[in-house]
Amino acid sequence: HIAAPEFAEFMPEPFDAIGFQIKDDASYKALAEQAHQLGAISKAHRPQGTLHGCCWRLGSGLEVWTVLYESAKGMFYADCRPAFRGQRMLGFYPWEILEYEEDGEAIVRGAVLDSPLELMFALQNITEINPLDFRERPITAVVSGLAYRARISSRKIKPVFEPLPDRPEYRKTTDTDYIIRGQILSWREIYNPRTEEPLLWVDVDAGKIKIEVIIKRADLKGELKPGAWLSAEAWLQGHIVTDKELMARYEGVDRDVPPGDWWIKLRRDH
Repeated sequence: HIAAPEFAEFMPEPFDAIGFQIKDDASYKALAEQAHQLGAISKAHRPQGTLHGCCWRLGSGLEVWTVLYESAKGMFYADCRPAFRGQRMLGFYPWEILEYEEDGEAIVRGAVLDSPLELMFALQNITEINPLDFRERPITAVVSGLAYRARISSRKIKPVFEPLPDRPEYRKTTDTDYIIRGQILSWREIYNPRTEEPLLWVDVDAGKIKIEVIIKRADLKGELKPGAWLSAEAWLQGHIVTDKELMARYEGVDRDVPPGDWWIKLRRDH
């Protein structure tokens, strides 16, 4: 059978950040059902069952993910969560994926290449990739924060990027919740096309890292302006980028292709 997820069983991720008002069990179930009906399906096989992922792409990088877990006992919804597929890529090595199959969740923990920084983020596209394809080599991921609190400061403040649980007053938060504080490099307004909710994409230099943050415009305190600083509490999430996707982003000359082949398509037949 297929049972809808119970909102109360999960720690609500910041759906507000991508423009959805999820305040109770009914709205949570309705969004999960809508995403499952409209999203693209992918699946990943595991020794004890199969994870069925569904990605509903809304545009501008906004997504809603649902995951169903299937075992010999049947099939049921495991999770529904907000997502943003950003552009700023990070390399990680060493790394590990902590997977909670029956909960439909996965977390990446890894050291950022060429940096002393270690990150933990919720992995959205576990059913779109095969972790074995990346064994014993670095992974590339796009990582961003979905903010549930954010404010603007016009004066310079100390850059901060650290897990919220490291602070005594935030011990009840998860390992993927971070405080992000830094200078705003750029921003733009985007919209959730389903709800028409205005959102903000903000690129932040937090000292240790440059990171994209998504904020519901109505939740941001203060005025965005050049030279301003952002202080936010955000849920860190991301997607592992496959080799095919990396090649699709490449715009330069591929030196692995023999130079003579560059001109083949331009030759005329006589």
